[in-house]
Amino acid sequence: MWVAIGSVVLGVIILVFWFYRTQTVWVKSEPYLRVSIEPAKTLVVVYSRTGNTMSAAKETAKYLNADLLKIEAPQYSRNLKGQMLASKHADEEVTTTPIDHDPVDLNQYDLIFLCSPTWWFRPAVPLWSFVENHDFNGKRVFLLMTGNSRKTDERTGKFGTLVEKKNGKFIDALFIKRGRVYWQKTPEQVNEEVLEALKERKKIWR
Repeated sequence: MWVAIGSVVLGVIILVFWFYRTQTVWVKSEPYLRVSIEPAKTLVVVYSRTGNTMSAAKETAKYLNADLLKIEAPQYSRNLKGQMLASKHADEEVTTTPIDHDPVDLNQYDLIFLCSPTWWFRPAVPLWSFVENHDFNGKRVFLLMTGNSRKTDERTGKFGTLVEKKNGKFIDALFIKRGRVYWQKTPEQVNEEVLEALKERKKIWR
C-alpha cells in the first residue's frame, strides 16, 4: 500500500513540476524578418507569455507576408505570481490591463491577425486591452488562439463583440490545441497545424 501511495505522490510532484515548467520557461523560435520591400497589407499582433503562441504567430506572419507586432505585459511574468495573476484576471473576464508595444497605424492594413494563448477558454487579457485601445476602422480581424484546454464560443464570442464595438469586422476564430500539461506537441508540430489551417481558410484572406 505504501508503495502505491508513494507512486501517486511522486506522480503528482512530477505533474506539478512539469506544469510549473511549462508556465515559466520561454519557448524559443527563429526571429521573424519580413523580406518583401512592398508595404504589408496584413498585421499579425501577438501576445505570448511563454513563447508558444509567438512561434505560431511568426509562422502566420511568414505565410501571410505580414508585419509582426509584439505585445508586452510584464505583470504576467513567467513565475508563480505572474501565472496566478493571469489566471485570476482571465477567470474574472478582465478586459483591460497595462500593455506595451511599438507604435502602430492600423489604417495601413487590410487584415489584422490577433494571436493569443488561451486563458480560461478565452483570449489572454493583453489582447483584449489591445482591442480596447484601438479603432479598427472597418478592418477585417481574425483571431488565432493556442492552448492546452479549449476555447468556448460564449467567451470567444464576447471578444468578437468587442472587436465589432471597436469598428472591426470579426471574420473568424481558430483554436490550435498544443496538447495537455503532461503531453505537449513540439512547436514544429503546432506550426504545421497552423499552416494547414491557414491554407484551408485562404479564401477568407482574399
